Amino acid sequence: MSVDVRMSSRTNSSAQEVRKNHTHTLKLSECDLANRAEIEQAIADPFARIPTQFRNYFLQHQYAHQLPYLRQVNYMAQITFLLYFFADIFIIPDMFFWSGLSRVAMIIAALLVSFYLFKYKKDIRVLDMILPIGTVCSTAIWIGLLLASNSPMVSSYIYGAAIFILIANVCVQTQFKPALYCSGLISLLVYFAVSQLLSWQEALIFVVVSIPVWMISLHMSWNNTLNARRHFLRTLLDDWNMHTLKNLAHTDELTQLYNRRQFVQLAEHRIHEWPTPASTCLLMFDVDHFKHINDNYGHDVGDQVLQCIAETTRKEMRQKDVLARFGGEEFIVLLSETQIQDAMLIAERIRLTLQNQSLLNVANHPIQFTVSIGVSQLKSHKQNLTELIKQADIALYQAKENGRNRVERYDSSMKPERKSTKSWQSFTHKAKPKAEPNNESDSSWSIVYK
Repeated sequence: MSVDVRMSSRTNSSAQEVRKNHTHTLKLSECDLANRAEIEQAIADPFARIPTQFRNYFLQHQYAHQLPYLRQVNYMAQITFLLYFFADIFIIPDMFFWSGLSRVAMIIAALLVSFYLFKYKKDIRVLDMILPIGTVCSTAIWIGLLLASNSPMVSSYIYGAAIFILIANVCVQTQFKPALYCSGLISLLVYFAVSQLLSWQEALIFVVVSIPVWMISLHMSWNNTLNARRHFLRTLLDDWNMHTLKNLAHTDELTQLYNRRQFVQLAEHRIHEWPTPASTCLLMFDVDHFKHINDNYGHDVGDQVLQCIAETTRKEMRQKDVLARFGGEEFIVLLSETQIQDAMLIAERIRLTLQNQSLLNVANHPIQFTVSIGVSQLKSHKQNLTELIKQADIALYQAKENGRNRVERYDSSMKPERKSTKSWQSFTHKAKPKAEPNNESDSSWSIVYK
């Protein structure tokens, strides 16, 4: 009993692990309009054909959701086949020995095959065919017993063939064609036995009775596979919608970087992981004379500048770094496990790379731009994100004051010329002012630098 409990526990945990690791999920890169159109077209298709690019996802989805069911129904079918031995004792007693021997041999073989395939095969198409193929073999054994028996009740017992057709069809969840082939083969075996055991009048009655069973079970098998495809396609469409909405909520539309809200959420999480094995640094930078670019070349060129900065900076980042557009022409980066010296090198590399970038305006004249960068370092677990951003912003202000197109590291001696008009405790909810100041000396931390 304890062994069964442990096996059941391992089975359940295995199924949960399968669901966790193999549940289909669209990648964000696959959430384009072309894929959505294909998914919607597949849902409207009477046959619900799975688009080629999503077939592997479908098989993984079926494996995750159907594995426990297929395992259970296979073992139930094997037990049912073995229990029919007791019916053989009364209906075909002359085949008592061969019935017991063949059924036990079949069950042992089926158990070994099922155990191996369920444990080592991850292909749902293989697992989905264990029961139909096993049912064909069981039908062949049973037909052989009937043909070898001299019992007068064989002609009535042949009607039990309906159970084989039902099992072969109803339990199929993923593929319809193999179920069709297996049920056809079972029908051939049964009708061959009917031709040998029954008169033509009795055979005609058997055909009239069995064909509806055969058709209904095939229809149920078709519905099983069709509903599985449609359920997967609808789930796929839900995933598409979820990814798209999540992307809109967390991503800046122009640059495709994280927006301020998502940056704050991710950065807070990283900072709260303290103590960390290495330092954490923060870069804040924006475009020098960005208002001049917009006024002279137009806002479309200004948008191209921001996109160029986003794309260039993204290439300099590691996977664990958090890069975001913080608002307007401001960008921000959290560098995890980065010493201040390395952060300064990264900032300088970004500055130089952007300095060498150029865009062409309508008249094909090159437009160059530069950025100023402020760098701060997380030195204690008592610091929070607001303080870290404040320090980087002060360093950025200093870079502007020192001539722009430069990198400045925060130092406690740095003081802005004017105190911020907003509390840094509410920084994450900071809003842009309605109008910019008339000159740079009136600018504050909460106002975009020119």
